[in-house]
Amino acid sequence: MKQKVAQRQIRLAIASNAGGSGKTTMAIHLAYGIGARGYKVTLIELDHNGSLSVLAGLPPSGHAENSLAKVLSKDFQGDYPLVQLWEDRVSTVSAIQGGAPLEAAIANLYSANRKHYILGDRLEDFPLEADVIIFDTPASLEPMGLLALAACTHVLAPIKPEYKDTGALAGLLNWYYEKVAELRLKPRPEFLGFVPSRVDLNEAIHRNILGLTQKGEPNKKIDPSETLPYQIQQLGIHCFQHIRESSYYLWASGAGLPLNVYRPGCSFYQDYDPIINTLIQLVTE
Repeated sequence: MKQKVAQRQIRLAIASNAGGSGKTTMAIHLAYGIGARGYKVTLIELDHNGSLSVLAGLPPSGHAENSLAKVLSKDFQGDYPLVQLWEDRVSTVSAIQGGAPLEAAIANLYSANRKHYILGDRLEDFPLEADVIIFDTPASLEPMGLLALAACTHVLAPIKPEYKDTGALAGLLNWYYEKVAELRLKPRPEFLGFVPSRVDLNEAIHRNILGLTQKGEPNKKIDPSETLPYQIQQLGIHCFQHIRESSYYLWASGAGLPLNVYRPGCSFYQDYDPIINTLIQLVTE
């Protein structure tokens, strides 16, 4: 149940320039966690691969009328193709699917007069009744990542603690600052932070990058300045608690359910609590 009344709408873009960082898994679990506390959430899938539909247990959108392609069409009149998620568990979470119909819509974007602003325009002209809107973006930041950036109020970036992915951190930040200036976004969407995701604590490389130890390493010395959280914070950006990897996520996604619905009481889901709490605070402050 809600503890505080929502005061404003937050639009969160979950963005990453590396595939397999856990964007869709994060989107689903944040949506369920916020919705379970009584706030209205709408997930918008900007990926033509349809990953959100698979992980949320939805059939493919199939036709443009049932997908985000309808929203992006020039004759859209505000009749959003919303589908409810996990209705037997929560009544406040809905989604707009992406999937294959987005391919033609993406091709048409390049000839649109306000191609980068079209999603934001739709949400301004035809407001969604939601406290939180979450944009699930593809790994290729353009053009759909730009639509999300121009429409959002906040950006959250999952990042795997592996050297090939952490090297992309600077690239994502450069893209963010460059495009915010290029699109003349005012107010500028706030970069909410990075989230180390899919963290396997049995992997020494993950522990080293994050500056973590486990049993059997009591004398291990860690130089904080060499850890990913420290480097992120030195950039003046928040680094959230890491999200642990678990095979339970794979099993839950196969069932089309959030982890804590598939396996109630599983502690891994609690890793999302700091982000959920932050978003609810933003909505209610």
